[in-house]
Amino acid sequence: MFRSLQLCGFLLSALPVLALGQTTEYSKRLTGTVDVSAAGQVQTYTLQSAGVPAIDQGLGNLVESWSFKPQTGIAPKPVRAEFQITLLRASTEDRNYIVKRVEFFPENARITVRGASTAEEMAYCKQADAAPRRDVICPVELPANAELATMAVSAEAYIAIRKTENGPQVALESLSLYGSQNTKLLNKIANLAKKEFSAAALAWGQKNAAAFLQDKEHFVTRVEFVQSNNRSAWRRQEKAEVPAIDWFTEAVRARTVYVSQGGLELQ
Repeated sequence: MFRSLQLCGFLLSALPVLALGQTTEYSKRLTGTVDVSAAGQVQTYTLQSAGVPAIDQGLGNLVESWSFKPQTGIAPKPVRAEFQITLLRASTEDRNYIVKRVEFFPENARITVRGASTAEEMAYCKQADAAPRRDVICPVELPANAELATMAVSAEAYIAIRKTENGPQVALESLSLYGSQNTKLLNKIANLAKKEFSAAALAWGQKNAAAFLQDKEHFVTRVEFVQSNNRSAWRRQEKAEVPAIDWFTEAVRARTVYVSQGGLELQ
């Protein structure tokens, strides 16, 4: 089985792209499976429909175009993996979209990182000055803010991580706010929500940075703070402005859009 797979010869520019300058975005997460041959080619796949034929066609072309190679020193064998694709577009009528993130979950993978579960691991997660661990991911904790909790606003953050001589460095790549309330009420709490969720996301990212980064130079992870369910086909969310990251260049972004879970990598 492949312990590590790398994407070869695929450019994200082949996908329809939209500019994300507007405040409101719509996101959707699709699931699927892929069977990869010993030669690294996609043999068969399944993919949840986005509900838009043009998007379904584009995503199907994307999955079919994936090409893989086994990690050095690992005998190539066929492998099946589940995956999730996160999409963004400017409106529910827009056929243009971007792929925000792809995650892979190979079957029978040897997991090197897992969620904290034992009393000892949970105690580690509570210790702010504990030495970083590479085998445990600490759970998400909602900000302890009563006003924010009464508004039932939720958030999704993407965190960029890089290796430095002084240890992992984390930065907020993007932050989106959403909720069951109307836009006027969401705007009322937006400044507080941005402050609280940004701090919570960065703290969580820093705590888990070593586990996510492992031996990579860069990594992008996602964290979600859910206070209200949103079952819309395409989730409406408000994009908060965050400072640009000078080291998170387009070249780095292209290598980290595809991230891994359970030993399967796409770069």
